[in-house]
Amino acid sequence: MPESPSTVTMLFWAVLVLATLLLACWLLRLSARRADLTPQRRQFLATIGGALLACAIWSLYHLASFSPAGGFGTRHPGIMLGVSLVVAMVGCGVAVGNVALLIDKQASSKASNGIDALTGLQTRSQLEISIRNSIRRCGPEGRFAVALVDLDRFKGVNDTLGHEVGDLILRQTAQRLRTVVGPRETLARISSDEFLAVLPKIEQEGALSTICRKILHAVSEPLTVGSHKLHITSSIGVAVYPDDGADVSTLLRKVDTALDRAKAAGRGDFRIFNPEVDKALLERLALENDLRHALGRNEFLLAYQPEFDLQTGEVVSMEALLRWRRPTGEFISPAKFIPVAEETGVIVPLSQWVLETACRELNALRSSLEYSPRFAVNLSPRQFQQDNLVEMIISTLEKYQVAPGNLELEITEGSLMDDPEKAAFSLQRLRQHGIATAIDDFGTGYSSLSYLRRFPIDKLKMDRAFVTDIQVDKDSAALAESILRMAHQLGLKVVAEGVELPEQLDLLRHLRCDAAQGFLLARPMFLPELTGFLLDHQEKG
Repeated sequence: MPESPSTVTMLFWAVLVLATLLLACWLLRLSARRADLTPQRRQFLATIGGALLACAIWSLYHLASFSPAGGFGTRHPGIMLGVSLVVAMVGCGVAVGNVALLIDKQASSKASNGIDALTGLQTRSQLEISIRNSIRRCGPEGRFAVALVDLDRFKGVNDTLGHEVGDLILRQTAQRLRTVVGPRETLARISSDEFLAVLPKIEQEGALSTICRKILHAVSEPLTVGSHKLHITSSIGVAVYPDDGADVSTLLRKVDTALDRAKAAGRGDFRIFNPEVDKALLERLALENDLRHALGRNEFLLAYQPEFDLQTGEVVSMEALLRWRRPTGEFISPAKFIPVAEETGVIVPLSQWVLETACRELNALRSSLEYSPRFAVNLSPRQFQQDNLVEMIISTLEKYQVAPGNLELEITEGSLMDDPEKAAFSLQRLRQHGIATAIDDFGTGYSSLSYLRRFPIDKLKMDRAFVTDIQVDKDSAALAESILRMAHQLGLKVVAEGVELPEQLDLLRHLRCDAAQGFLLARPMFLPELTGFLLDHQEKG
């Protein structure tokens, strides 16, 4: 009868077997759950896990047999123990490893057959086939919609919490979409975080909006992952067959455009494709592309609008205004291309071009006049925030031999308030060099003079909104009078913009406005016309 082992020996074997079993289970789980593993690495982990599992089972079978008297023994003494252990480990390891490899092959087979391995949905290639089939079934008289669902800021969640959490979110999203769309309808995962659904039942008015809202609500339901409670929102773009496209590529392009609109609107919402918006978007893209090349093609030029002293009638300054003339002779409105230039950053080199061109042209104008004309140039918010702004301006003035006192810079209220400390420092440096500054379109931004005490400003240009009805509206006249009184108390001069009627001019004189600018006095002029105008004005003066 085998000798009964000690309690310590039994505990040792029990702990060893349990540890082996836990390690085997961990390796097998790792090989099954980690989506980022290569097939070779997955097979290796599964083989090791299978071998350890066999070792644990072998240990329980051979070493944990008890005799009727309670003794501890083995079933197969001698060399058979080692042989049976090796056979069990190799056999089980190879078997489990091959099963893991087979699973990978099945997943690859699904992907090649148009099935996404992670979510079980269709892939993009299979989706295109499904849409073509839907087009054939519907014919020219039928209608269906395609909805592109994008998870908002999914990449940030994926990078922060890891791919396992990201995969769980994608699987959960796929299940929720399937619940809303229906088990028989086409649903695909076409990129990392984008899903596309074909929605055939849109006959009733409002049905499309209703299902989009259901999708938004379903995706945004809280999702608990470990200790994290996540709220994932989505944006949806929708296009309709055949209204928005009669083929797959056109529908997918239109649905992309609609999704871009949903994202631009702030995300977490849906947009249905709108042909007019699409047309405007294409025009905007074309304008942006032309704008990027217009400077190199010499398509820009400057017009100058004089500013008059209301007491003496003299021209006190000339504002340089940017104009864009295409090769066809067509002029593009500044209201149309300036915002695009601001958004794309083209405004920075464009503003530099304006300053250099104004310096060069007005330096040439000086030779025709008996005095050096004073001119004003608008600074964009982006340009005003440049660290080398003052150095760039001084260098340009020196290059064209223009005195700093002949330059006036016009900036917006928003430019000052984006970074007040930096703005105050830049304005102070400009004043030290003798360059004057003015607030353009005053009253359309912060509409307060209190902050102006912080900045070394010389002039306010009162926005045309305060001038348009000044002669007939008492409130407009009162506002203009208040601006003038407060500005004069701060030692600032005021220029009224947009003066177009004699009655407006007379009232501004009565209110002691310093200067005025507008079509009534002079329209913007190109350099040759400006030269003649100033010479005539000089002779009359």
